[in-house]
Amino acid sequence: MQRSVQQLLSLRALLCGAAQPLGEAVVYGQTLPSLSQALQQLRGIKKQANELRVGNVIEHNGKLLQVVSLQNRAMGRQLGNVNFELRDIITKAKHPAKFRPYDMVEYVRLEGRKFQCLYTEGSQVHCMDPETYEQLAVDTDLFGEASDFLKEGLEVTLNFHKDEAVTGEVPGQMSLQVVEAAPTMKGETAAPSYKRAVVEGGIEIQVPPFVQAGDSVVVDTVERTFVRRG
Repeated sequence: MQRSVQQLLSLRALLCGAAQPLGEAVVYGQTLPSLSQALQQLRGIKKQANELRVGNVIEHNGKLLQVVSLQNRAMGRQLGNVNFELRDIITKAKHPAKFRPYDMVEYVRLEGRKFQCLYTEGSQVHCMDPETYEQLAVDTDLFGEASDFLKEGLEVTLNFHKDEAVTGEVPGQMSLQVVEAAPTMKGETAAPSYKRAVVEGGIEIQVPPFVQAGDSVVVDTVERTFVRRG
């Protein structure tokens, strides 16, 4: 019995970051939380609504929901409500939601794994783990609007919840070739104006006047904006 208690104390100390098991269960002048509290901390954490970002996953009303978009509404000098568009990662249905800035929500920590995009076929993208060579086909819907950027050889991140891929991410910035660009009008090169262009994947962005078809440009995949020539 005494040995079991000591094992529990050791586990509790380990979960809470103690350098070594302590019989009195005190670390850095603070009493450690109970074992059940420590285990609860591993399962998930709470976040304020105004700390959430696009792509985050929360558990709300018994559902796993991904943040698709959000908007803060200010009320004078005070923070207003945060309006969210959430997507059910199981049914793909979208739900509007409204939280006060300091409302606490259950943030779901996912396991992110790197994969290489092999090819897309219909509504699925086939990916391969570059270390184990394991291949996996997932719905392009996991990437949301970022699925437009999927292409052969691209390194993507698949986020898993209980061994199931539930969301996908592309790099925040990508170098893409311009396949179509509006002509540059005389005298525009020195002006801070932008013009329409289409890059790989049929993605339309605004680019500076000097960008021409055939150029490579770096694109912000979240905002779909021109970053620099490259």
